[in-house]
Amino acid sequence: MKDSNVPFSGTSRRQFLGAIAVLPVAISCEARSMKAVLNVILYNYLNRPIFDVFIDGKVGRGSDAYPSTGGGMVTGVSFDLGPKKVTWRLDGPEGTPRNGETVVNKNPLRLENIVQGAKYLGVHIYPDDTVELIASVSILGRTPRGIAMAQEYGRG
Repeated sequence: MKDSNVPFSGTSRRQFLGAIAVLPVAISCEARSMKAVLNVILYNYLNRPIFDVFIDGKVGRGSDAYPSTGGGMVTGVSFDLGPKKVTWRLDGPEGTPRNGETVVNKNPLRLENIVQGAKYLGVHIYPDDTVELIASVSILGRTPRGIAMAQEYGRG
């Protein structure tokens, strides 16, 4: 016979107390964020140099104007997978409009679905202030889109 004043019987009470005992452990276990460690190569398709290129606050490099781009690499950069923000500052000869201005990618960016064995991240910055992030197993070089844009702007 159940006592109406007792919310749990003996077995139910043990199950309830067992569940309460593991609750702090379950709460402290968070989903680990997925990461990728990649070597970053910047490709600048602008007609001017850029500097202080950051991907979520990481890297901090610069790149010469197209076609003298893609020559440097930052190795072993750890990135969380997911949405990305790329910023860069415009450079050029003294008096060039917008010198020193910080630009942010206009297009939504995500770093995810990285191919197995990827070692490189190509960061392709285009004159329309959009960016492509391309992870690859080997160095891919300039993109067809970038080459076409450079030709369109009279630099190809």
